[in-house]
Amino acid sequence: MKLQPREKRFLIGAALAAVLFALANFVVMPQLDKAESSSSSLFQAQKELRNSKELLAAKQLQDEEAILRNRLDEQNRRLLTAPDANQAGAQFQTALAAAAAQQQLGLVRSEFLSPVPAGQKYLRIPVRLELTGRITQITQFLATITTGNQFASIEELELNSNGDKEKKVHCGLVVAALMVKPK
Repeated sequence: MKLQPREKRFLIGAALAAVLFALANFVVMPQLDKAESSSSSLFQAQKELRNSKELLAAKQLQDEEAILRNRLDEQNRRLLTAPDANQAGAQFQTALAAAAAQQQLGLVRSEFLSPVPAGQKYLRIPVRLELTGRITQITQFLATITTGNQFASIEELELNSNGDKEKKVHCGLVVAALMVKPK
């Protein structure tokens, strides 16, 4: 059977269309699908990465918050624990008198001063003391009260010496501690 030139062109065109159809269906279309899915999977991966970073940052913030809460609790244990300012002042005076006796200082006078607000949550409880003793004993007393179990700050300090042989010094000071405001 002999084909005419017109039929030959038709068959070549049909064969060429079949090859192009096969190439389009089995090569080009899978590549396009893969490209589309990779862009959507890239978007999904970016979203998951962002979520992971947010979770990690939240975990770090929670860890920092726990550390800060522990530090706050530790510092709050150093506050005066009495329920009101008068009892706190008496408690603080007793602790200062005990520290002075431990350093073998003479306690001339101890006076509770009026409490002063220190921020919104705390009261500052000041106590005025007059002590006599050697300068080394006074410095040890000051170191003891400022590094002790309670927050104590020295707000006023006055030292006088009258030049006697025993090298005794008269010390007047105001020491303050903190307490939580009563509710």
